[in-house]
Amino acid sequence: MEEKADHLRPVETIGWLRCDVRQKGDLPRQAGLGVGPAGVIELREDLPAELLDDLAGFDRIWLLSWLDRAQGWHARVRPPRGEGKRGLLATRAPHRPNPIGLSCVRLVSIAGRRIEIADHDLLDGTPIIDIKPYLPYADAHPDASVGWAEDGWKLYEVAFEEEAREAFDWLAGRGVPLEERALPTLALRPSPRRGHRVRPREGVEGGYSWSWRSWRIDYRLDVPNGIVIVEAVRSGRASGETLGAWDGPLDGIDLHRDFVERKVRDAGDSL
Repeated sequence: MEEKADHLRPVETIGWLRCDVRQKGDLPRQAGLGVGPAGVIELREDLPAELLDDLAGFDRIWLLSWLDRAQGWHARVRPPRGEGKRGLLATRAPHRPNPIGLSCVRLVSIAGRRIEIADHDLLDGTPIIDIKPYLPYADAHPDASVGWAEDGWKLYEVAFEEEAREAFDWLAGRGVPLEERALPTLALRPSPRRGHRVRPREGVEGGYSWSWRSWRIDYRLDVPNGIVIVEAVRSGRASGETLGAWDGPLDGIDLHRDFVERKVRDAGDSL
């Protein structure tokens, strides 16, 4: 006999996340896996700002979101780590019967109905359905077993050749945190996977290229020794290309032109 559901209420959106990320490939696989993008949560205008009273004292918060771009779900899915398929509810796949996202993010500041956050894993415009404070004494269980994922999270050591090191430093000096965004992917999932923008490099044994927005990172993967050797950073823009709908502040054409000209100039100086 089914229970009456008169007490149930529909889930309501309390706000939206605003950021410059519009493609899931630009996001970390999980919030907290290294440095993720910054963003702002804007609460609905009809909600009182007092809802956020006393939240500013917390370093981290939980976001419950509605993953509105998730698609149809399957009972068994293939996670980005490990081998084979797993039961959906034993994974954090976004495509679920109820596509609710759970993200532990860094709280930066609060002003009125606006909450600045960092290191999130959500797309621009994602509806937020609840916010809760992160409590280390209740939410952190570092000794807990992680089941099938126990063997799937080996961390690779990441090393940089001189050319790559100089490129990352040059970009960082111009406000492009490419190294920060790249490290979680390179350390956790450097091999090609479905839905993961890593491609083998033709003619290079163990060589791969990873695409982050309009940038390309070339590296070699030494599996036996657990090392990723980053060799170079390249522009992914074609000559004469214009900005597209998915481009953000870090994809500027002038920035790419200066980057390419810098490499050409440095190559000429070394002759």
